[in-house]
Amino acid sequence: MNFTSYGKKSNKSVLFIHGLASTADLCFKQLLPYFADYYVIFCELDGHCESKLNNLVSMKKTIEDIEDYIGKELYGELYGICGFSMGGTIAVDLISRANITVQKIILDAPITVDLGFMAQPYTLAFIIGTNMIKKGKSIPKILLDKVMGKDNTSIIEMMYPKISETTIKNACKYIYNYKFAESLKNYQNPVLFIRGSEEPIPEKSEKNLKKYLPQIKVEVLKNMGHGQFLHEHPDLYAKKIKDFMEIEI
Repeated sequence: MNFTSYGKKSNKSVLFIHGLASTADLCFKQLLPYFADYYVIFCELDGHCESKLNNLVSMKKTIEDIEDYIGKELYGELYGICGFSMGGTIAVDLISRANITVQKIILDAPITVDLGFMAQPYTLAFIIGTNMIKKGKSIPKILLDKVMGKDNTSIIEMMYPKISETTIKNACKYIYNYKFAESLKNYQNPVLFIRGSEEPIPEKSEKNLKKYLPQIKVEVLKNMGHGQFLHEHPDLYAKKIKDFMEIEI
């Protein structure tokens, strides 16, 4: 795992956590010009890091490593976390565990569902899809439209080409068999949930999260698929996040 920071440490801090089979830069680097007045931290997860080519083996260790970093660098306190997809799932676990304090949470299409017997087919489809992209082959449009949203190529353009099958399997075991901690109900601060209207799994995640976080504010982006708003409209995405971050608690 690696962390990269930008801006003055005295500014409000925001941690960005990327999604599965992507990187911090591919997901978020285009947002940096809009966050010059923040202390921005990019979390580069194991298995997704150019400077350290390894596999993501343990999600528990991943979460503990983030907590350890924030504990040492920022005395265990963050103003905000923005997590995309699996990064949003990790953000949910971070506030459930409450080993660091976070004032505001932005969850962009997190995967907080238990797919049961469908977890394995989804994992296999993810592996096959990433292998096809690596080889320059096109994923059948009907499949891409169903899982990622109609005419959504953003998720392909954001893919980390060195992702391993081991990392995908370990990550999918975590996100597709997600189990909520009752302690999540203890988090009382503002939460923004963003998803595209064409995202079937995050829609289920939204329903699950509302049971634990009744204060959650939901924004559904019309005709958007997974990662599409983030990738195609970074200026509007940054504005939405900053508007939420700057609301007085």
